[in-house]
Amino acid sequence: MQNMIGMLAQSFGIDPNIASMAVNGATKMFLKKSTPKAASGLLTALPRDITDQFDDNDKQKFKTTQDNVNRYDLLKQLSEITGIKDIDKLDNFADVILDNIKQNARIDLTDGLDKEELFQGLTDLSRQQQQSRQF
Repeated sequence: MQNMIGMLAQSFGIDPNIASMAVNGATKMFLKKSTPKAASGLLTALPRDITDQFDDNDKQKFKTTQDNVNRYDLLKQLSEITGIKDIDKLDNFADVILDNIKQNARIDLTDGLDKEELFQGLTDLSRQQQQSRQF
């Protein structure tokens, strides 16, 4: 995950600490958007350095409630964290983070987890999903 943070920082011209905060914020929003069942599975599938950022209260909330978070909420939070105001750059930044979260999740399908269900929150927050709704 540190490689991803370093790559984000370099690609988007931001401090690695800010990139780390952005990844943490996006992950939290993704878990909030996920169904409680999916969030429970994702908390075990995501890298430990990401999930360790959440305290027990946060984890319990992810496992019991689902928030109506959308792409705008994600972009607004990422803009506040990073200081990126250019919407195209912010869109690209969000997509890179969401793609990397998906790539770094270690899904064990033998646990009976549905991969599509686990990543529905990412799909809902992705730019492609948002664009297809506009037409």
